[in-house]
Amino acid sequence: MSFDRAWAEMVRRWCDPVFAAADAGFEWNEGAHYKGDDGQTTSMLWEASPERFAKRYPDSDIVEQYGGAEHWPPPCIDYWIYVDPAAGTAELSVEGWDHWPTPIPMSGDGEADGRVLATQFAEILQVSPPAGPGS
Repeated sequence: MSFDRAWAEMVRRWCDPVFAAADAGFEWNEGAHYKGDDGQTTSMLWEASPERFAKRYPDSDIVEQYGGAEHWPPPCIDYWIYVDPAAGTAELSVEGWDHWPTPIPMSGDGEADGRVLATQFAEILQVSPPAGPGS
């Protein structure tokens, strides 16, 4: 199983359209794309605009999760993929709603894994899953 840069790039190609469809100002954070000493991807991050996210998802209770208006807005709203290359799993860590990270089996095939992860993010963000990478 390989979770190298090519794998991460394919996962990103599947996930980017989901974040665009969410219309919450999500942007890819290249600096948070971490690779372990062996070159395997260990995390990926997209960040949303707090104001746009709260407006788009009023049912997410995102403002309350930050302690209410006196602590709002944070710098960004984080949507992470944490990869465990040794276990062959990934977990999604998202803000808003009550989503508990659950290990998702990964194959190491960026196309297949990207589809699975993008579909999970689409369900959370209540948008249609992409038809293919970059769609």
